[in-house]
Amino acid sequence: MLTTYLKRQTTRATYYSGPAGPYLDEFTHWLEQRGYLHETIRRRLHGAAQFVTWAQTTGCPLRSLSPTTLENFRHHLSAHGQLFRSRGQHSVCWLGAQLFFEFLQARQILTAADTAPAALYPELLSAFEQWMHMHRGVQCSTLLIYRPHVLALLAELGMCPERFEAAQLHTHILAYAQRRSVTLAKKRLTAMRMFLRFLIATERCQPSLEAAIPAIAQWRLATLPRYLIPEDVDRVIAACQSATSRDIRDKAVVLLLARLGLRAGDVANLQLDDIDWAQGTFRVMGKNRREAKLPLPQDVGDAVLEYLHTARPSVHCNAVFITAIAPWKPITSHVVTTIAARAIQRAGVDAPSFGAHVLRHSAATGLLRQGASLQVIGEVLRHQSVETTAHYAKVDVGLLQQVTRPWPGVASC
Repeated sequence: MLTTYLKRQTTRATYYSGPAGPYLDEFTHWLEQRGYLHETIRRRLHGAAQFVTWAQTTGCPLRSLSPTTLENFRHHLSAHGQLFRSRGQHSVCWLGAQLFFEFLQARQILTAADTAPAALYPELLSAFEQWMHMHRGVQCSTLLIYRPHVLALLAELGMCPERFEAAQLHTHILAYAQRRSVTLAKKRLTAMRMFLRFLIATERCQPSLEAAIPAIAQWRLATLPRYLIPEDVDRVIAACQSATSRDIRDKAVVLLLARLGLRAGDVANLQLDDIDWAQGTFRVMGKNRREAKLPLPQDVGDAVLEYLHTARPSVHCNAVFITAIAPWKPITSHVVTTIAARAIQRAGVDAPSFGAHVLRHSAATGLLRQGASLQVIGEVLRHQSVETTAHYAKVDVGLLQQVTRPWPGVASC
């Protein structure tokens, strides 16, 4: 296997005779399966061999490698000026060491007790996230939003929720809200409210503490939805017309966002089994594990099919969309947002915001302008309440002018 990447026989012999030698062929195959290019694999082999050789000189055999050993190697490289390259990227040695350690963990080759990193988060936070996922159906992406807010609360009030007091919670929220926008303050409130409900349900704090969470003053439906006009949406889609594998993928992603108003997480979590090509429909698992079946428009289906046939990497994975560069793995909602933002910027559109959600708003307002009812729009967007969908009614200015009445005693404008 190494003959493909190391041409000199003496070099191959050196690699094979080293402590990492028995595993380098399998490691090379593992890198190939994950989509790494030829030159990248050659460099990662060098980093892996250097890491294991260094570990052996410090008295740590290969099977006893641990996260502590990897961290010590990082300090060693840093002390010798070998951790970063001239342009600031991590060095070949460090990247190869990280990947080789990940490979050894995946193959269960390591026997040291310290093969898993120490817990990064408090046990109370882990229990909260597990409870929310199991009993409330909250998705991991939402829990990631809650996490920094819960950590901030625990850092300030301590890890003993039975000692929490209403005055402390109130002061914590007000201090945060004074320095943040209304949107961020509401996220903090929601996270804290969910956390307190978990504490109350598991009898970890006083049952009356939830009432200490104040409300943030904000008029409901007071703002206008941020959206693009249909012409700008077409320009964004046209910006993904290149024949490269990445652009073929990005076009399918943008069409799902712009035509069907999917959330970024909906696109990232789309599975091959979710698409029914015969019926022209696909399944979406939305918030609170609510499953919905949506139609697959012709142009969207064509774009997804083109991606699957010509651009998707050959990986054993059920996710529809895969990363464009190694390591090949399912894309995340952050990648979907980045794809949308990149397409909007490339199209030169003066957008009110950049990301996936502005295309969701654009899909809703486009349906409204085509005469779709709020009920139909709510079904497409999978809103639980019609009040949420009513937010989009304000963009139809012509209809609003027909139903508004002049102020008593004042001529109509």
